[in-house]
Amino acid sequence: MSRPDPRTTSWRDHADRPVVVPSPPTAEQPPFYLDIGAWQGRLYDRNAFTAGTADEVDALVERTGLVPGQRVLDVGCGTGRHLRELRRRGMDAVGIDVSPDLVRVATERLREDEEADRPRADWEVVVGDARHLAATLRRADLAGRFDVAWSLCHGGFGTDPEGEGDVLAGLATAVRPGGHVVVTAFHTLFAARHLVDGDAFDPQRLVHHQRSEVRGPDGEDRDFDLWTVTHTARDLAHLATQVDLEVVSIDGAEPGTYDRIGIGLDDPELLAVLRRPPTTASGAGPVDDAVSVDAGSSSAPAVPGRSGSAPG
Repeated sequence: MSRPDPRTTSWRDHADRPVVVPSPPTAEQPPFYLDIGAWQGRLYDRNAFTAGTADEVDALVERTGLVPGQRVLDVGCGTGRHLRELRRRGMDAVGIDVSPDLVRVATERLREDEEADRPRADWEVVVGDARHLAATLRRADLAGRFDVAWSLCHGGFGTDPEGEGDVLAGLATAVRPGGHVVVTAFHTLFAARHLVDGDAFDPQRLVHHQRSEVRGPDGEDRDFDLWTVTHTARDLAHLATQVDLEVVSIDGAEPGTYDRIGIGLDDPELLAVLRRPPTTASGAGPVDDAVSVDAGSSSAPAVPGRSGSAPG
């Protein structure tokens, strides 16, 4: 079987051979996760990585100092699994997802929680594209109205090679001065080290591709193309500074485990905790200096609002 000329493709397979794979959708095309969300719907929460949702929220509450009554924006909320855990802890929660089907499931489940007389807190879930979050917030007069804004499990952040900065800028726009932004990202080193047969990696754009079998209604399986942007600690810190966010910490992580300190080569994800600088009383500027992060190590220590990957 002939192989493509390496001068015509930057993608590599698990054996480091040039390979041709479909290109990710452009900003002008519909996000690829629309079809997956429509296919899975309520079955999304059967994915194994959703099992640690409560532990993830516990760790994020600890890292960001969230307290009951504060407001969180979840970008790429999927079926609302993190929103539900936030409400159980007394936080107001707003979610946005690009998939109308998953937004419908999230709305149904949050209403079920209300009917079961779970702890009361305000909530809202809307359909929207994370890449246009900043503009959406400004139009709705919601910029700076959240204490924490996050995008987890490649839910908005990590789905568009050209749109990462736009998503992070939207999250920064969402929070008040002193508020926190949290993102998880597929770890470049892990992605490149652990390619399996059938997967591909683009070492120029640091994008991972896989053809994934997804189970839908009636037990039927369908194959979908998934593209995930990968990141190093260094480029996450650089992206943060470009949108005027301070780096609080960048650590290794994996689904269900958001409390690690430091980064290992085999950490599947990175968890970045960022902060919008506090301002003086006059709003003249930050009152303290940004915390820096060294590449490859940890520093010591809510709105309408997945532009196209598996939702959080």
